[in-house]
Amino acid sequence: MTNQNITIHINPKRILIWLLAATAVLVGLSIYGQKVRFFGVADIRGTWHEFWLDHLMNSFYLDKESNIPTFFNALLLFLPSQLFALISVWKFSIRDKYRYFWAGLSLIYLFLAFDEASSLHETLIKPMQAIVGAEGVFRFSWVVAGIAAVILFGLVFFYFFLHLERKFKILFFMSLAVYIGGVIGGEMVSGYVASNFQMKSFIYGVTASLEESLELIGCSLLIYSLLEYLKDNLPQGLILKSS
Repeated sequence: MTNQNITIHINPKRILIWLLAATAVLVGLSIYGQKVRFFGVADIRGTWHEFWLDHLMNSFYLDKESNIPTFFNALLLFLPSQLFALISVWKFSIRDKYRYFWAGLSLIYLFLAFDEASSLHETLIKPMQAIVGAEGVFRFSWVVAGIAAVILFGLVFFYFFLHLERKFKILFFMSLAVYIGGVIGGEMVSGYVASNFQMKSFIYGVTASLEESLELIGCSLLIYSLLEYLKDNLPQGLILKSS
């Protein structure tokens, strides 16, 4: 049997556009669903109309767990994990000095994907509330542990970050800044809104939807950044060999 090489050419910009478009659709449906929840519709035209409105309010709400946006968010976190893993395999093959950092990033994003799918971080709310209280920006008090984790992450990966080319310093920094801004900063804003306007309100629904959108945008930018990194360093594309 003859050997065959399969070359995969990737267009990072096109993938980014599709991911951002999907994010925009989900955010729009989430906000519209909360508008329906709190302000209703002019009339309900039969059982199927009521069925779809119910799904719109719940299955597409970005602040609700175990629904379509949760799956999409977990997928967006899983993809960087696999791209980091792919890069780490390549780095190990050439015994690159920073190969363990790439592998570590793959494991971190794999954990984040698992956490998003299982809402593991939510279990930290009650223990942390006993320490910092449960009002204002710390209403969702797991963010305290999140801030500590971000600081630790920055300390561990700072040396790794410095070795990157300027282009990828900017891309990776922007991706992480948007993502962390949504995860930590956005959650603190949502906590403030929840404390002052209650969670069962349209203004909270909009705030939470926009906060979650930053996470999706940050992940999309990171996927784009990693694909650009692969494209720049593997200009022939990804080549799969079969024998």
